[in-house]
Amino acid sequence: MQYFSDMENTLTLERLIADIGQPLLRLAVDRNEAAEPLTGVLIHDPSDTVGLEAGCLVLCVGLASGSELVSLGREARRAGVRGLAVKSPLPPEAVDCPVPVVEVNRDASWMHVATIIRQRIQDYARAPWEPAGATSDLFAIANTMSMVIHAPVTIEDATSAVLAWSAGQEKADESRVESILGRAVRPWRVRKLADSGVFQRLNASTAPVYVEPYEPTMLPRVAVAVRAGSEVLGYVWAVTSGPLPTEHARWLELFTPVVALHLANMRADSSPWARQQRRELAAAMLAGGAAGAGAAREAGLEKGPFCVLAVGLRPRRTASPTAGETASPEDAAAAANLRRLEEVLTLYLSAVHPSALAVRGDRAVYVLAAWPRLGAEEALAAARSLAEDFLARSPAGPGPGYLAAAAWPAAAPGDLPVARLQADAVLRALGQAEPPRSVATVEDMALPVMLQHLGDIAQSLDLPQVTGPLRRLTAHDGPDGVLTRTLATFLAAGSVADDAALHLRVHVNTLRYRLRRIREVSGLDFEDADQMLLAQLQLRLSEVVSQPLV
Repeated sequence: MQYFSDMENTLTLERLIADIGQPLLRLAVDRNEAAEPLTGVLIHDPSDTVGLEAGCLVLCVGLASGSELVSLGREARRAGVRGLAVKSPLPPEAVDCPVPVVEVNRDASWMHVATIIRQRIQDYARAPWEPAGATSDLFAIANTMSMVIHAPVTIEDATSAVLAWSAGQEKADESRVESILGRAVRPWRVRKLADSGVFQRLNASTAPVYVEPYEPTMLPRVAVAVRAGSEVLGYVWAVTSGPLPTEHARWLELFTPVVALHLANMRADSSPWARQQRRELAAAMLAGGAAGAGAAREAGLEKGPFCVLAVGLRPRRTASPTAGETASPEDAAAAANLRRLEEVLTLYLSAVHPSALAVRGDRAVYVLAAWPRLGAEEALAAARSLAEDFLARSPAGPGPGYLAAAAWPAAAPGDLPVARLQADAVLRALGQAEPPRSVATVEDMALPVMLQHLGDIAQSLDLPQVTGPLRRLTAHDGPDGVLTRTLATFLAAGSVADDAALHLRVHVNTLRYRLRRIREVSGLDFEDADQMLLAQLQLRLSEVVSQPLV
């Protein structure tokens, strides 16, 4: 049994059904208890011995028969459960269940159902500081629609910017892939649709509209306008092989109020004033102090653990400008890319983690996200997953595009300034990592971070790069001589001669001869742990600062 949330809120089963809508959920058996507060959602496995939780909606995964449903209903009644959710078609015995029964669309994924319900519970719990009826995960909604109508889906705003998309886009055409990569439909395609009257038909109808392909390689589309009253907020587009069956078209139409609720809240949260306010709250929390504590209360982020992600641009492998040099055109381009990154990341967070805050710094965009129901290690894993998902969905993508670094989760808002320093350090180390990687946590980069800071301290004190035995060895052999490289490889191999010889592609006897020469030339005592540690640190630090040993 997996427990998702137990926070108190004013959401009821009745409101949940009304919010999400009949394409996904339907109250099939009502015991006049649907107005009781709903506090969480459980996935129940019959083989699991963990007890039920009061106030929860239980998702009945793997339920085999109607008699099992009635039996579970009696247990749920005693435990104070709000209701049982069962995939359609319901068994006839469902009418005898002593607690409310919610019918779930048989094509829906249990995890998507759990995610949407959990998000609705969190939205209602955040009501004091977020707009009423705050949003669900647009990507989860797109996936659910896609499964119901058996077609890949995108959700777009009124300007044809792509806000979210479902899985299964490999079944679509090149035009769809291009729109997702660019996060917007190409302007000439928008004009083509407008000139052919497609938007006029969409805006005049509440029903889905079939759109014939206007390119040889293009597949047909079915689209429906998303409205708040008479205002069109956006559109849902599905790539199909032809007109949708009547039942699927009806499901698509019934989903539009859920999407409309999300888009309306996104609009409120994305106004210039709201965006600036959220940036200021994030900046205050990262700065700490009394102002940071107040900002955390205003943002509704008072319960940790809190994760700080630093998302930046992969650095250019060139030397940094020295003092007195002017900024290069590449620096201006990097600054513009960082502003674009903030916009894209803010849009992404509004869809998948609406309570998170983002603010742009000098070299990175910082994300502040809280997972109150997780432990520190689970929260760090969730932050990594969030970063990996963002990079996978981003047009710049992993590899040559963005880097994301996660600090160790902070237990309280007052710890966020230290978490930011950690994230900066990890991002710096990540930019120099070999082989290159795109996402890392403080646990992944602990050694490079410590080496970099040790190198900074050594440089600030103007300490010599090499001393003692290593200085004598490099003076005799040169900074990149055979003996120096042999010592570095031997130490990197954990002082295992066979492994070092294999890496150097020499016979182990040759390696042992070189080690004897190193001892003779430098006086290095291989049995002295302190001498060995100092030699290894100095060799590693030369790699971190990218300077030859002198």
